[in-house]
Amino acid sequence: MDIINEYSIPAYLESNELTFELETVVGYEHIMFPVQADDYKINPQVDVKVDLKIEEATQKSVDEGHSPWRLDPLYTAQVFASLHLFPEGIVGDYPIEYENLKLVFSNNEDAVVEVNDIDSPIKMVYLKRLIRQDETGIWTVVGYDLTK
Repeated sequence: MDIINEYSIPAYLESNELTFELETVVGYEHIMFPVQADDYKINPQVDVKVDLKIEEATQKSVDEGHSPWRLDPLYTAQVFASLHLFPEGIVGDYPIEYENLKLVFSNNEDAVVEVNDIDSPIKMVYLKRLIRQDETGIWTVVGYDLTK
């Protein structure tokens, strides 16, 4: 699992100056500016039916140390998008590479992941923490947008 570093920087610079400074420190592809919850609406084109009993059992399993990838919205989206391409199961590497995913929004309850893979019919994956809304809660896919 990748380590994500979060930095707080006083915003005394203009936004383009701030972006330039950040690019020189961490590289452009690694910059994610926070989005206010009011500015982002979770409204998928396709809803995914969720069974809360299964999610509760999965949360318990993760609490016991199994499937820790469910604690990361990017990995959860990677598995979902990959299984969408290969519903019979995945052998070997995931067909959707982790590097082709971008977390475009996240708070304690919701996350949105953009899928940038030419083989994937999925453009966005919408996730929620349905069982527990803190860092120990699993992410559940609740919907997605198609590329076309």
